[in-house]
Amino acid sequence: MVKYLNIGRLQFTFVFRHRYEKSERESGLSDIMWWNWELGLFFKRYKIVGSKNFHKPNEWKNNLVYSYMFGINLLICKAWFTVNRGGMTLEVDDLGV
Repeated sequence: MVKYLNIGRLQFTFVFRHRYEKSERESGLSDIMWWNWELGLFFKRYKIVGSKNFHKPNEWKNNLVYSYMFGINLLICKAWFTVNRGGMTLEVDDLGV
């Protein structure tokens, strides 16, 4: 389950995954995501391309913003949310894999 929320220029993405999702089993993605049995909290920081001047790929290196990810790993489920300010997000349709 993935949910999106925009508040001004802040963009939040909430994700919840569990070991027994039917759509992931069919695509083979569940094998990769669930190789390790992990417990704990995590934090990650990424640089992503901002929405300003996105149509000019040559300017992307000058327009990077940080995206922060906070999450929890449990034995049968994982949940996390990401926050960024002014980052570019692309809508991707289900590829039908």
